[in-house]
Amino acid sequence: MSLKLRVGGRLREIRKFRGLTQERLAERIERSVDAVSALERGLALPSFETLEKLADALDVPVRDFFDVEEDASEARVQMLTRLMMHARALSDADLEVAVEQVGVMARRAKR
Repeated sequence: MSLKLRVGGRLREIRKFRGLTQERLAERIERSVDAVSALERGLALPSFETLEKLADALDVPVRDFFDVEEDASEARVQMLTRLMMHARALSDADLEVAVEQVGVMARRAKR
């Protein structure tokens, strides 16, 4: 999957997780709905300025748009993004439990 598609998929999932429409996100970053749509579909990469605005509008660090495996499928990008967003909302104690649970599942998958 290309960088444009990975970034676009991440952007779309984070936007949806935050409960925003493309229209509302476009307003927040002072861009058109068509521009947001093109970014989400992987037709374009955002400029540094737009990345900063997106990160601010979605309350995530800029790195979250890029932290995806190169060969990840679109479905995997969506699931990893949702997992990351849910994990951020957990307390440290709950996050520790979640990490242990995911670790058990990962070890089981290696068998």
